[in-house]
Amino acid sequence: MTQPTSSNLIRSAREVFNIAIAEKNAKGIRPLLAPSYHLITGRSDQFHGADEEEIRWAELFQTDPTAVYRRTPREITANETWGIAEELGNWQGIYTAKGILVNASGVYSAKWQRTTTGTWVLQTEVFTTLTCEGPCTPPDPI
Repeated sequence: MTQPTSSNLIRSAREVFNIAIAEKNAKGIRPLLAPSYHLITGRSDQFHGADEEEIRWAELFQTDPTAVYRRTPREITANETWGIAEELGNWQGIYTAKGILVNASGVYSAKWQRTTTGTWVLQTEVFTTLTCEGPCTPPDPI
């Protein structure tokens, strides 16, 4: 029997993440994140820590039942020796702001690391918003 490639394992993990978002299951997201997980959102907000990220998702699911995001990998490149990988892809999001549905999309980069048990977890994700329709809030000025 052929072993799945790192790329296939990461694509499967990404799909688990997408399903957890669709099912509004914050607890299903947490195992996919390294403890020191770091996120830069499409509007440049930054968050740190897997436990905090689970709380953020749970709060989002409770406050905005319309919110759904989907990440679609385009390319996954792995360093098998070190157990690290880069995922590049496209994302789409729908959520409600000011009572109006927002459609946003863009690109992302994610860094994965293989754990000692062979599971791939996310170390960091960086999202860049390229299009936004609705009451969109741009990043704060620097």
